[in-house]
Amino acid sequence: MEQFTFTKYSKFIVFALIVLLIYVSYKIVAPFITPLLGAGVVAIATYPLYNKIYNKTKRKKLSSIIIIVLIFLFIIIPLIFFANRLLTETINVYNAANSIELSGFTDDVKEVTGLDINFERHIKESLQTLSNFFILSSASLLEKMVRGFLDFFIFFFTLFFLLKDGDLVVKKLRKALPIKESIEKKLFKEINGVVRGLLSGILIVAIIEGIIAFIIFTLFGIPNPLLWSFVIVLAAYFPIIGPATVYVPAAIYLTIVSGVTYGGLLLLLSFAFISSLDNIIKPHLMGKDSNINPIIILLGALGGISLFGIPGIIVGPLILSILFVVYRIYEEENAT
Repeated sequence: MEQFTFTKYSKFIVFALIVLLIYVSYKIVAPFITPLLGAGVVAIATYPLYNKIYNKTKRKKLSSIIIIVLIFLFIIIPLIFFANRLLTETINVYNAANSIELSGFTDDVKEVTGLDINFERHIKESLQTLSNFFILSSASLLEKMVRGFLDFFIFFFTLFFLLKDGDLVVKKLRKALPIKESIEKKLFKEINGVVRGLLSGILIVAIIEGIIAFIIFTLFGIPNPLLWSFVIVLAAYFPIIGPATVYVPAAIYLTIVSGVTYGGLLLLLSFAFISSLDNIIKPHLMGKDSNINPIIILLGALGGISLFGIPGIIVGPLILSILFVVYRIYEEENAT
């Protein structure tokens, strides 16, 4: 009988140990995946600004701290007020949904068309489902903003070092990848194009569309304008129709309440200043290097929201896009 020796099975023991360490490390880091991913995305988005500040200060730590302070002042604090008001407006919509009365309209439709459709029930259920999603999301976001000290600490701590040592991290990552230099350069170029397209061309345009929608809805007296503006930000991820799914019903509502003139004017302004951004600003911001399929963006945003919450709007499409970039390069190399 052959005698067992550690030397003979050392490779298997080392491999098993590495797999065990990776699994345990994942379990340790798993509760903080969201702030870590968020820090990575924000670091990529703010790195050009960090470089400009660093060129003037010549101090990496100071430049990173300036970026963090700017993020806290112009994003975190406004986001707290935004989440609070969004929660209030969503509760208003939920309460309004319960008071909808369309039984007469349902009877008229049935008499004319013969269709037995309970419009009141369907509209109430749709509004309540939408309201529940936003209530839970905004309440969760507000709670994390106020109480999630640990997540915030990890987010800013990771962001600080990603900005300060970002070039070193990228160099080590490129050195660790077991691929040819030509493929490596192509991979990083494609990923940079995807990140630029998602962050600059889609997220920024969606936020601008939401801000414009909020101004228009407020001017025309649309109830709960912040909530519907945020829905427009989400709708901007839908190809072809996008924000029109929100401002067209708003124009119909305004036509019923205030007349055709006001409804038509809201529709015209929304089309001119919201939908036109997709054709004017988005292609310019996305750049030539970004080749992102709209289906990837849509599925990534919807799946990302269900998995990561609100940050999934950008994290989901980013992960899916990078996956398809890797597959496309792999396919091209094999074809070559």
